[in-house]
Amino acid sequence: MVAGTLMSAAVPGAAAWDIVVGDRFIVALAAPAPEDATSALLEAADDERVQIEALVGAIPFGVSGQVDSFAVVWWAGVDPTEVTALVRGDAVVDLASPGGTRRFDARGIRPWHLAEFGDVVALRITAADAPLDRLGNAADPVPHARASLCASSIEWASAPDAARDAAAALRLAAAAAADADTILMHRVRQPDADDDDTVRTARPSSAPPTTPLTVPAVDLDLAGLPGSLPLPAAAMGAPMTEGSVPAPAPAPVAAPVDPVPAFRIGGGPLRPVTSPVLIGRRPRAPRIPSGSGVPPELVTVASPRGVVSGTHLELRIEGTRVVATDLRSTNGTLVHGVSGIRRMRSGESIVVAPGTSLDLGDDTIIEILLAPAPRAPEERLPTDSRPHP
Repeated sequence: MVAGTLMSAAVPGAAAWDIVVGDRFIVALAAPAPEDATSALLEAADDERVQIEALVGAIPFGVSGQVDSFAVVWWAGVDPTEVTALVRGDAVVDLASPGGTRRFDARGIRPWHLAEFGDVVALRITAADAPLDRLGNAADPVPHARASLCASSIEWASAPDAARDAAAALRLAAAAAADADTILMHRVRQPDADDDDTVRTARPSSAPPTTPLTVPAVDLDLAGLPGSLPLPAAAMGAPMTEGSVPAPAPAPVAAPVDPVPAFRIGGGPLRPVTSPVLIGRRPRAPRIPSGSGVPPELVTVASPRGVVSGTHLELRIEGTRVVATDLRSTNGTLVHGVSGIRRMRSGESIVVAPGTSLDLGDDTIIEILLAPAPRAPEERLPTDSRPHP
C-alpha cells in the first residue's frame, strides 16, 4: 500500500461496500459485489504497475450483473499526495488537503466521473448519504497492506514523512534523468493496449562551450562559508579602470513550458482544451450549468448529410487527461487509438490520449494532440531616463 494508514468503519444501517486494497489502489464496490470482480481486483493487488483503466475494466457495469455504484482511488507514482479518483453512482470520495476537505461525487455523469487531485493528506470512500464530517473518525484498523473487507467506509491517511520522502525520491529521479542519454516518460495505457508502455525520447545534446568573457574580479570572504567567491569588480562598487570590461547583464532564461491538451478538426488549427468543449452540427449549452461554473465552448462543424448530431461530443479536462463523452448521438463516435478502432457506446465517457482520433461522421475527424502552453507576457525592465554624458 502507498505509505500511510488504513482504517475502516461499520455503521449500522449504512450502505455496505466490498473493499479491495492493493499496493497502488483502493476499490470499493456496492455490496454484495460479484465474486469475479473482487477476485480480479485481488489478483491485481500486488501489481505495482497496474493502471486505473485495468481496475475499472475488472468491474462489470452496463451489462447483466453490473455494479451500479463504485469508487476507485489510484496512486500513479511515488508521491502519495497525488491521487486519481473515479466514482460512479452513489459512491463518493472525501479528500482532505491543507486547504480543507471536499467531496468528489459522480454528479450523475455516466459511466463514471474521473479527476486528479494534489496535496491530498487523507481521503475516505463512503456513500453519498454519509455526512461530510472530519476525517479520522474510523476506528477499525485494516491490518494488511493488501486486504479484502466489507465496511460502510474506509479511510486512508498519509504517513507523516511520506511527502518528504516522495519529494526526495523525485529529486533523485530527476538527477538520474539528467545524467542519462534517454528520458523515459510513462504513458497511460488504454485498457486493451498491448504495446510497450514507455516512450523513449532522445535528450538534445548540450550546446558547445563558449569562450568566457574576461572580467576583473575580487575575492569576497563570506562569513561561515569556506573559501572565497570571485565577483566582478563592478559588482563590488569599485571604480572601473581603463581597459576593464563591464560584465554583461545575464540573459533572461525562459522557464520550461509544459504542453497542454488540445484538439484539431479536419486539419484545422490547434485549439487548447481549457474549458468543456461541445462539438456538433448545432451545439447548445446544457440548461443546467456545470458545477465548475465555466461556460462551455461551442464548436460547430459542417454535416451536409445530417450525420453529426446537434450536440454530438464533449471534450473536457479531468486533471491532466482529456475525457471524451458521446452525448447520446444518433450516428455514434468511432475511436481510432493505438489499440485499434472501436465505437463508443451512447453516453459513454473515455480517456483519450494524444494521438487519438474521433470520427463523428461526414468526414468530421477530431484529433487529440498536445499544444505548447501560452507564455506569459515578458516583463519589461524599466528604462534609465537619466541623461548620459
